Amino acid sequence: MGMKNKITGKLFQATSDKADLNRQLLILNKSFVEVNKTLGGSSKKNKNNK
Repeated sequence: MGMKNKITGKLFQATSDKADLNRQLLILNKSFVEVNKTLGGSSKKNKNNK
């Protein structure tokens, strides 16, 4: 396997992993926001969480 193929493969892997990681973090953030609402906490720091 040539150097070009290795680099291309690693870049593709990094970008696909990043998209999957972002999706998981958004789901996790949503869960924390729901728990915070259930416990009666207020999120004054970040008003984008709904």
